[in-house]
Amino acid sequence: MVYGIISHLDDETTRAFFRNKKVPDANVVYSTQLSSLAQVLKAGDTVFVVSVNRFATVSQFLQFGKFCMENGVSLHLLAQPYLDISSGKHWKPAFVNQMMQMVDVERRALGSMSKGFRMTNEQWEYVYRCFEVMNLEVLGEIFASDGVLKRGG
Repeated sequence: MVYGIISHLDDETTRAFFRNKKVPDANVVYSTQLSSLAQVLKAGDTVFVVSVNRFATVSQFLQFGKFCMENGVSLHLLAQPYLDISSGKHWKPAFVNQMMQMVDVERRALGSMSKGFRMTNEQWEYVYRCFEVMNLEVLGEIFASDGVLKRGG
């Protein structure tokens, strides 16, 4: 089967892309529903995503990517083809470690900030989300089809 992942960032253009990839409308899920998607995915299935920034966090992307690798599911990111997972194309341990370090740096930075600033829970949630979005955007830029890896520097 073929599936698509969307978020609040997507519009009709994304749905048109999914239709072109033969993703049935019933198989398009929001990134907030990944656990439900994981329950139906089987070896040989394919999941399309426009960009890594459709995931809520780098940690969520890392967990879902690992799930796909372990279960023989292909994962294709239109904007970041270097992050694709498919038969014969898997993430190397160094890449997984790099993503884990991004998650750890995010956690440590937020921990340091929490010691120095007093904010309401709502304000902290906003700060946390800003860090998560920033990390996703950095990951997206590094692994974009025209990003650092292609330019070699």
